[in-house]
Amino acid sequence: MSQDIAIVGLAGRFPGAADIDEYWNGLLAGRVAVSRLSREELAAAGVPAALLDDPAYVPARGLLDGPELFDAEFFGIPPREADLMDPQHRLLLQTAWEALESGGLITDRPPGRVGVFAGSGFNYYLQQQVLADPAIVAEQGLLSVVLANEKDHLAARIAYRLGLNGPAIGVQTACSTSLVAVHLARQSLLTGDSDLALAGGVDLEFPHLAGYRYEPKGIMSPDGSCRPFDAGANGTVPGSGVGMVVLKRATDARRDGDRVYALISGSAVNNDGAAKVGYTAPGVAGQVDVLTRAYAAAGVDPAAIGYLEAHGTATEVGDAIELSALHEVFGQGRGGCSLGSVKANIGHLSAAAGIAGLIKVALALHHRRIPPLAGLDRPRAELTDPGSPFTVDGVAREWTAPPLGQPRRAAVSSFGLGGTNVHMVLTEGPDDEPSPTPAAPDVVLVSAPTGPGLRSAADRLARHLTDHPGLPLPDVALTTQRHRRHFTHRIAVAAQDTAGAALALTSAPARTALRRPEVVFLLPGQGAEAPGMAAWAYHRHPSFAADIDRGSRLALPLLGVDLRDLLVDRDPAGLIHRTDLTQPALVLHEYALGRLLTTFGVRPAALLGHSVGEYAAACLAGELGLGDTLRLVAERGALMLRAPEGGMLVVLAAPSVVRAELAPLDELDIAAVNAPEVVVVSGPVDALTRLRARLDAAGIQHRVLPTERAFHSRMMAGAAAGLDAVAATVEAKPAGVDVISSVTGRVLSAGGLRPAGYWAEQLRSPVRYLDAVVAAAARSRAVFVEVGPGSGLIGSARQVPEARQAPMVALQPRRDDLLGGLGALWAYGVELDWTAVRAGTPAIRTPLPARPFAAERHWLDTPAPVAPTGHRAGADPDAAPAAAPAAEADGDDTTVGQIVEIWRSLLGVPTVGADSDFFTLGGESLLFIRMIAQVQRRFGVPVPIADLADAPTPRAVAAHVIRG
Repeated sequence: MSQDIAIVGLAGRFPGAADIDEYWNGLLAGRVAVSRLSREELAAAGVPAALLDDPAYVPARGLLDGPELFDAEFFGIPPREADLMDPQHRLLLQTAWEALESGGLITDRPPGRVGVFAGSGFNYYLQQQVLADPAIVAEQGLLSVVLANEKDHLAARIAYRLGLNGPAIGVQTACSTSLVAVHLARQSLLTGDSDLALAGGVDLEFPHLAGYRYEPKGIMSPDGSCRPFDAGANGTVPGSGVGMVVLKRATDARRDGDRVYALISGSAVNNDGAAKVGYTAPGVAGQVDVLTRAYAAAGVDPAAIGYLEAHGTATEVGDAIELSALHEVFGQGRGGCSLGSVKANIGHLSAAAGIAGLIKVALALHHRRIPPLAGLDRPRAELTDPGSPFTVDGVAREWTAPPLGQPRRAAVSSFGLGGTNVHMVLTEGPDDEPSPTPAAPDVVLVSAPTGPGLRSAADRLARHLTDHPGLPLPDVALTTQRHRRHFTHRIAVAAQDTAGAALALTSAPARTALRRPEVVFLLPGQGAEAPGMAAWAYHRHPSFAADIDRGSRLALPLLGVDLRDLLVDRDPAGLIHRTDLTQPALVLHEYALGRLLTTFGVRPAALLGHSVGEYAAACLAGELGLGDTLRLVAERGALMLRAPEGGMLVVLAAPSVVRAELAPLDELDIAAVNAPEVVVVSGPVDALTRLRARLDAAGIQHRVLPTERAFHSRMMAGAAAGLDAVAATVEAKPAGVDVISSVTGRVLSAGGLRPAGYWAEQLRSPVRYLDAVVAAAARSRAVFVEVGPGSGLIGSARQVPEARQAPMVALQPRRDDLLGGLGALWAYGVELDWTAVRAGTPAIRTPLPARPFAAERHWLDTPAPVAPTGHRAGADPDAAPAAAPAAEADGDDTTVGQIVEIWRSLLGVPTVGADSDFFTLGGESLLFIRMIAQVQRRFGVPVPIADLADAPTPRAVAAHVIRG
């Protein structure tokens, strides 16, 4: 069994780098990202003037931008809890999400057991901000403070907030923490405890905008520079950072088509024990042992390593001992291994140092480039010896492949204060880049939990596509469809190419997904047909083609014509406009399209057919078999064609107005009411001519329909009688889904049967489409979907007041229309099977930018000092103290108001109402118990927690308080 573990995702924020791309670009450029802080910046941050004047004070540090910013709402964390939480926990939680998203692994269905292995640095925030405010601790309770800050809960919180059910283990080994976490994650994958693993660490130096005091013979640099393995190196520089990688067994990654940045082939961890001069000193023997065992575990000769990311702190003792151990393990050589340390770029990130180095190595292997050792002036003497196996690079260079087809290999070390050492051996990922994806139209999806977040995410993706015009659109679409978690606020854009998608994303309408939407299929009648209307779907979707083929074979003996000549070919004979052929062709097309949509996951809650479209509805509902449906429709079309000639007229007026105009013209009938002011009239041509004259005189708009028969009128009586005889020979079955009758405008519920003579009545009666749409719109979550070659039914439905708020989508089986329609359905909350939609369209997952997090400030400012009188400094000592709330409230509103204020204080949520649900607002069980305790203390009455389980609202709590 392969022991290789694949790195399939990574994310991080480091000094001078807001994301992995910026990090890598800075490494390649040899950029030093340690900040030099001005006196003004330091003074504004609260650094005392006496310290600034101290000659030993060094105003340098590796900084992170915005450590106080956090998207609490995204993770369902109440604002007050976020304020209380160690910023390191917050940073790592967001980075965990980004790491999973970078690999296309943060979907609605976690890929098996996902483990979390992580550690953090010292929690300065707890010491200097939280515990410094006793009022906050008293309000929230010590347990809440512990849960929000203790390292024990770092990994477990990530597992909880992201819904991951593998092992969640906190790791604490000082400077080697994050690389030890990766080692443990690797072991978890190999033993089967995890199927996927997140591993990494975070360190946030505090105060953030501050330097440090240099101490002679200490580990800190006197000049604010960190130059590992330089002859003039004199110490390290502190920095802040966060990073995580996503690991998967290499065999699983290959099976799943994951992008592999690098493979971890072996690793080892140990401790120096007492074989060193002091607890904080490094030990040669321990480092030799951990390197030797790591190479043995990987089955790799150290001579095969082309790049080694050293611990490299730039201290005299540390670098000397590390080089001694490396030379003992690697032996003599000719400078074949490049040596580096990322601390030269970003400083020493303590608990995050190891993950910073590992990500650097993974990117170097992935891009096949070796970054330079930043700030190098003169290499140490050990490295200039001709017999040294190591070299150092002052500029970035291409990483040439080893001879004899051997893979590129690298290694990374991390050594912790206290002696816990870890070494890891990496191999480049498989060189099996897939063939370029052919260009093709597709639909790109973006979603977010909030409206502003959606706009930010769409804009970020648009910028990425603009900056990377060579990205194949199908790759982008596949990644957004199947490898991202989908939220309530949504945008979907169908485009021909990547540039078109980028442009569309900037202006696409935002939609809000419905919860459990109820799809209503609208199936049009005659008049919607077009030659070759099934061609695109026929050649793209085999199941659609199979239904068209089967229906055409069934209809051939009935019609003497192969319906594929009308539906798939261009119909040069113009047969599509013959009523006896139009109707079976249209019904077969709608049946096949409806069935195709169900394979995509679009399953109707109700079906509404207009005129002959009602036969397609009956067939899709399971009332009629396809053969019987086509036989009935073929007979219907032939009978209608033999009926007396007549015509039809669309009148843009209300039914009452039209009836008034028809009063003197007894020969005419209302054939359909499609909208409040769209009525169709049928009858003899001469009577229609007289009606037109009346309408012109009244200023009423109208339009003649291109037909030679008077459908849905008394002139169809003979055809209806003939159809009734045929329908009597057909066995009908109960409907498997609700069907809305166009004869009655009411719902025929699932399991029901149509009355005898229904199809005859349907032929001669008016189509009550308006009433049917009103009935469908009574479903509070209705989504109307036109299943046919046009969008006429959607146009009519939009005019119905009761339906105007319902989403409406036309799914025409042409490439762009179908893709755009499916995207709109997804945006309205219909969850699609994108694998079926793609129908084998070649595409591969591609890295896309992570969704942007909202930059909300969550930081407890240090409270003002308390004066001897007990007042806060700066407060008016003569001001009257706030009135204590009365224990006896004079009514429900007063009591509810006081409880609302308790909730607002505990949760930090300003928008608490009388009927707000505590848990919906982000509260958790322990905080709920604390809230009840505060209510009981304030009002002096018992409040039974069990009685509030079904209604945890301020109003319900107040009711218990008032009852006493």
